[in-house]
Amino acid sequence: MSPAGESERSRIGILRAVAVLILAAALLFPGPAGAAVVIEGAPPWLRERMERSAASVWLEIRQDGSLSAGDSLRLLSLVAERVFAGFVVENSFFRGEDAVLRLKPKAGTAPWRVEIFPPQLASPVDGWFRESVSGIGERIRDHLGNLPLEALSWADSPLKELIDTLCTPGLPGWSASLLVRLEQEGPVLRISFVPKPPFVLAVVPRVSSDTLPVMLRSDLNENILRTLSPVVGLPIEWVSAHRDKVEKMAVESLRQTNIVGNTRSAVEVSFKPAQIAAANALVDSPKYSVRAWVAAYAGSDTKYPEIGLHMGRKFLPVSGWDMEFYGEWILSVNGFSLESRWGIRWSPWKNILAGVERAFPGNVTWYRLWVEGGVRAPYLWWRLSEDGDHHVGLGYRLNQRISLEIHYDGRDEDKISIRALSDL
Repeated sequence: MSPAGESERSRIGILRAVAVLILAAALLFPGPAGAAVVIEGAPPWLRERMERSAASVWLEIRQDGSLSAGDSLRLLSLVAERVFAGFVVENSFFRGEDAVLRLKPKAGTAPWRVEIFPPQLASPVDGWFRESVSGIGERIRDHLGNLPLEALSWADSPLKELIDTLCTPGLPGWSASLLVRLEQEGPVLRISFVPKPPFVLAVVPRVSSDTLPVMLRSDLNENILRTLSPVVGLPIEWVSAHRDKVEKMAVESLRQTNIVGNTRSAVEVSFKPAQIAAANALVDSPKYSVRAWVAAYAGSDTKYPEIGLHMGRKFLPVSGWDMEFYGEWILSVNGFSLESRWGIRWSPWKNILAGVERAFPGNVTWYRLWVEGGVRAPYLWWRLSEDGDHHVGLGYRLNQRISLEIHYDGRDEDKISIRALSDL
């Protein structure tokens, strides 16, 4: 062999030895973004990572200082083909001060096929998930293009980041899991999804109503619990993104119940996603009002436990004023004496009612005022008879059923007492 041939062979051997060392450095210490190496012919989502690795190689090569510009570029190309398995360097050149590597996939690289494998979910949540992943497979396939299968040995992390980026906007709270298999037609990427904590662990329904008795609301609570059971176990973040659908599902289910249909009630549902999620429903009838209760007194020898029933028919003779014809019946356990009241009331302002009624026996006219405070809030009612007698209750509603009040009845010897009420 001639001295020139031996020299060329020695030079190539040195380049390869240096390439091995630089290859190790590139894999262990990726260089900073913005280094003077440009990669062409690679997928855009891989380009930044490839340029960082190539920049690390280029920095090591240029720091050596013993190689010419041409040898440095050839060494960079050699290392690039080893680092970026599956790609070959089609061309390398300088563009100003930047080293440019033009890559292409190895011959025989086939396009990818993407399969989306959704989790097993109950209806209608499974339909929401399918809507969320609609079109994701096509977008992922467009980004993959003809990516060589061998490239996954070093591009698996960027690929996972890419898929997470594409999936997260429509699937918050879900983590994509990747599985690659090789078929005769080409590589297949199967994407399945795993929920990420925190999860919805339980749904606590609460039905509120100013027109329906508690005994009817319990059935509505059970209806909400059954209807929203499909969201239990799902990521809170994803359920939050579909909060409007959850609320609509609960509303439609309540509207189909006999209670809501027969009373022509309006339904509103507010769902608050959390580990213990709250589903608050407001069910009120614009036509009817029904309330039943039991009451017991303390501090008075003239007052006995009683059972009460209120039934009303609403109408709107004046725009903006809720008006109601009603009847009330109060049965005392002492001798089972019955008092009935027949009247009309209206609401000139929110949570305030005023009315007039006729009470029997006695055929006495009473003027009434109600100031409602809601759950865990104070309230007031006041009756004034045509004879000047006062009948007043100032109370606090502990929950949807129980309330305590200071009771005043000017007709009794023991005028002041404590009354506890439980709605039925």
